[in-house]
Parts: sequence; C-alpha cells; structure tokens
Amino acid sequence: MTHPAQSGRLSRRLSPACIVWALAALCVCSIAFAAELPAAWRSWRYSRAIEGSSPIRAPAELPLSWDVFARCEAHCADFRLIDDRGQEVPFELAFERSESSIQTHAPRVIENSFVEGQYTQVIADVGENAPPFDRVRVQTFEPDFILWAELALSDDARTWRIVEARSPISRFRSRAIEGAQTIPFEGLPSRYVRVRIFEPSKPFPVNGLELLYKKSHEPRRTALPAILSPDRSNDPSESRWRANLGTVDFPVSEAAFTTDEAEFYRAVRISSSEDGTQWIFRASGEIYRYHQGEKLRELLRVDFPEIADARLWRVDVVNGNDQPLANAGVELRAAPRRIVFRVEPGRAYRLLYGNLAARSPQYDLSRFLDAGAPKPVYLMASLGPEELTRNYVDPRPFTERHPVTLWIALGIAIVLLGLSALRALRGRENGRAC
Repeated sequence: MTHPAQSGRLSRRLSPACIVWALAALCVCSIAFAAELPAAWRSWRYSRAIEGSSPIRAPAELPLSWDVFARCEAHCADFRLIDDRGQEVPFELAFERSESSIQTHAPRVIENSFVEGQYTQVIADVGENAPPFDRVRVQTFEPDFILWAELALSDDARTWRIVEARSPISRFRSRAIEGAQTIPFEGLPSRYVRVRIFEPSKPFPVNGLELLYKKSHEPRRTALPAILSPDRSNDPSESRWRANLGTVDFPVSEAAFTTDEAEFYRAVRISSSEDGTQWIFRASGEIYRYHQGEKLRELLRVDFPEIADARLWRVDVVNGNDQPLANAGVELRAAPRRIVFRVEPGRAYRLLYGNLAARSPQYDLSRFLDAGAPKPVYLMASLGPEELTRNYVDPRPFTERHPVTLWIALGIAIVLLGLSALRALRGRENGRAC
C-alpha cells in the first residue's frame, strides 16, 4: 500500500512531465493552425482555407461565420481572397437587404365622435377609385398612450365587418419611443373604414386616418456572438440588457426577444455607445403577445436599419406598473454575409483578414457575375478553421507598432530644449558679468 506522503511525492515528480506534454500538445496545436502566406500577403494576421472545389469554372458562394467579423479590421475592408498561386481573386461581399415600398392615401373623414364610457369612433370614406390598402394609421398628436383599437370595413357605411377586433396602438414620447399607430388587417379593402379607439374616460384626439399599402421583404437574420446580460436601470419601471460586442464591425439590425409571459405589450428602446457613458438612441418599437379569439397575435422582435459603428449596445423594455416579463431574454441579430467569387478548376482558395492598414478592394466582378439568363447556380463552399500567419509582418509604421518610442523622443526633446535654455541663460549671465 502506498503511503500518502509517497503518493504526494510521486504526483509532484510527475507534474513537470505533465507540463512538458501539455506544452508539446499546445505547440502541435499551434503549428496545426498556423499557415505561411506568400510574401505579398504576410501583413494579414489570419486566414482560413476554403473547402470545396469544382471540375469546371463556376460561380461559388461562401457563407461567412460571425467570428470572422470579430477578427477583421475597418468594417472588414481587409477581406482578401487568394488562390494557391498567391494571386488575388476578385470577390463580392453580398447579403440580403431589407426592401419595402409604401403607398399612402388620405381618405375623407365623415365622422369623428365619442361614445361616453366606451370609445372614440372615426369613419372615413376611401372613395370609389381608391388604391388598395392593407393597414390603417391613426393620426394623432397625443404624446403618450397605449390603447386597444378596432378596425371595421363596409361597402355602404351601414353594414360593417370587423377585420381587426383588438389591435394595440401606442406612443411613449416621454421615453423617446414612437410606438405604433398602424392597424394591419387581412382581407379585401372596402370603400368605408371605421376605427374605434377604446378610451372610455375621454375623447381620444384623432386628426385623421391614413391608408397604407406596404410591400416589404425582411431578410433572414442570425444571432450575433454577443451576450446581452441584465443590467440595472435608473428607472424602476424599465428592464435593461447590455452587451459588449467587442468590435464595431458587426452589422446589427434586429433585437429578438424570448419570454414565458402569456400576454403582454411592451415598448422597447435600443441605444448604443462607444464608451458606456454617452448613449445614442438607435431605434424603438414594441413587442407583444395576446390572443384574439383562437388566434395568437405575437411580435417578439424590433428591426431597424442596419448599424455597424457601435461596440456597446443597450436594450430597454418599458414595463410601466407591470412586473418585468417572465424569464425574458434578448439577442442582437444581423443579416448573414456571404462571399461570391468564381472557382477555377483545380485551384485552392484561402480567405485572408486581420490587416490594420488594408483598404476596401474594388473589383468589377459584380458587373458580369450574374449576367445572362438564367441566373447561374452557385456552388456552396465552406470555411476551414482559423489559422495564424506564421510569417506575419505588421504593416503599421514603426512608431505605431512601438508608441513608447514617441514618448522617449518627446522626453529627449524636452531635455535638449531645457539644456539649450540653460546654456542661453548662463551665457546671458556671463555677459552681464563682463
């Protein structure tokens, strides 16, 4: 039986060997994920082999993972594509963009009344030759409100069919949130429109109605590699989350929520900052979940025009007097990127990034890549693991790579100026003495 002391001595003897094996394994891993680049490309710190080949010349599509954007520089202007001969390969950085077009029409209001203890009612005449519409906007100057509204349509202003029995409208200007005053509906439009706003205590001020017909396409968005953690808010009626993306190169365009709350309606405010003290308002919206008969009405995301200039992000949810949402979470999302290029038979390719001095390349590939009909079918490629450039050379000037030299030079200059001033002073004193 081994004595405990002997066992301790044995483990201590083996510890250095374990350390040696661990270091050896680490070196092997480092070598396995390091690549030597051609001389012209040594200023790119990272690269990844592109997996996939083709026996013919064909267009290819390479989806990019978000961790690549965490390593790139200057909004990924340093992306480069090279082949196995070290030659630069033209490419196009592509992604789906949000597209929308809205047609508006102002109908003639023929009634604006208030039924005490129930609702404000507004009826409008669309006209005989009105354009199609699929939503109605309530125009009001009221700065802060959250109310339910009903939308009904009619062909004769006598017989009404309710197309949206319970739709929320809101505005929270005191909290810098514009809210939503638009009621979407499904079905065919009619000549007459009726909106009832359920504010029983007083007439709700309605300046008019606006009809909209919206065509839109929202791209698929994926979660960015950032954790939004709960944060303390100065306002006890709000819940707050905060995230540090670590880079300004992530193109944020959506905040998506999860919660176990059965029914709710909350306003959302989204802000960003570079230093954590000065915050810039970026977007606002609302999230909700409620039942209308057997239908579930749900909106759990706030989208906005893409932003790629902020490192710190903050999301505030206005709870008012309600309890915070149960088991709530939020994540930032963006439209995924992809690289499009032409594959030559028998060639291998590599994506380079991580060059502090690189500028955006300009290629004419986009002018002819999709030319002709039908549109070509893209080959799907994929990225291999990230590799460090073994023969990396920092492209920055010496003073930028070694900023301490500037301070040393400044110190020397101050000393020399001081000596010169001292000599001049002594020379003046000697002159007086003579």
